[in-house]
Amino acid sequence: MATVDGINATKERRVKEFELLTAMYPELQWNEQRQELKYTAEGSASLLLRVPDDYPGTSHPILISAFHKDKTDLRDLTKGKIDEMGLPLDEEIIDAIIQAFEEILQMHSKNANRLEDGGIKTKNISEPKYKTVIIWLHHLLNTNKRKLASNPTSDPEQITGVTKPGYPGVLVYSGNVTAIDDHVAELKSQRWQAFQVRFEESMSTPWSFTHLPGIREVESMSEVVQEILDTKDQETFLKAVGVR
Repeated sequence: MATVDGINATKERRVKEFELLTAMYPELQWNEQRQELKYTAEGSASLLLRVPDDYPGTSHPILISAFHKDKTDLRDLTKGKIDEMGLPLDEEIIDAIIQAFEEILQMHSKNANRLEDGGIKTKNISEPKYKTVIIWLHHLLNTNKRKLASNPTSDPEQITGVTKPGYPGVLVYSGNVTAIDDHVAELKSQRWQAFQVRFEESMSTPWSFTHLPGIREVESMSEVVQEILDTKDQETFLKAVGVR
């Protein structure tokens, strides 16, 4: 039987996680009476979770519903994705569940676009070859994660960027679309307390940094800004991380 101290500690962890999540996802809504957490994405796509009293100690949030903005029921696909991740007990995992839902939304949208094209997807020769992403982490302290963040295992020569460890962790990458997507996917596969892509955009030319190529680790937000050469790109970064 759980002790009073244990129950209070679990509740405190849950409250702290909710505070972090609402800072990351302002669209989150918490219904205290029903103990349900609703996440809204892409305008009207929605994810509904029921959060038990003993989460995050001895149980997981329960997936109630998951819908695409076109009203397609994605609950089974989302549940399957969550099950594949093998999320552990006694860890805060709601952010990971939201990321799983986002991946299912993207997959569904791509499939829908293929159907609209009659099942044939033609390559646009003007399709952007480059992409820039900005990732916000609750923290980046683990040595292995820091090493992975700074050393892509796939096409490292195709990516340039900056990483900042600590609280919060920040990752900025720009380069070949496929190389960026592969690196971000590899990072997502790690266990994170919070992992949020704050900015993602395909473009005809990548961002320019003070160094090229490769990824440089720095110690502060100001140093990240200094590594980015273009003033407009600096502004984009500051807005993405909530400084401007």
